[in-house]
Amino acid sequence: MHDFGEIDVLVVDDQEMMRSLLARVLKDAGFSKMREADGGEAALALLSDAPADLIFADHSMPKMNGPTFIAAVRADGALGRPRVIMISGTTDAADHKAAREAGADIVLVKPVTAPDLFRAIEQVFA
Repeated sequence: MHDFGEIDVLVVDDQEMMRSLLARVLKDAGFSKMREADGGEAALALLSDAPADLIFADHSMPKMNGPTFIAAVRADGALGRPRVIMISGTTDAADHKAAREAGADIVLVKPVTAPDLFRAIEQVFA
């Protein structure tokens, strides 16, 4: 695995437990620049202050779901082109297609294991 310590990561999920779990796994793997947001609107506010290199976004969130959030990120040229990994609790192919069409680089289905997560990270930075 690469040295990912300098990569700025944003974890977006409305469930604090999921954000904390993902952040802990990433920190243990060497990611040191980590921010968290409890939804798409909060995440967009954080990104307007400082863009991220890698975004993990939950698919199902209130107010602004994952695909809508990702589409907003992709539409804002000032945010650059962060890599986006969508994490979905659904196996619905139409939901996954919508996420990819919105700009997700990869869609992972819960439960996500650490090896799945690291394979996806390696893939988006390959």
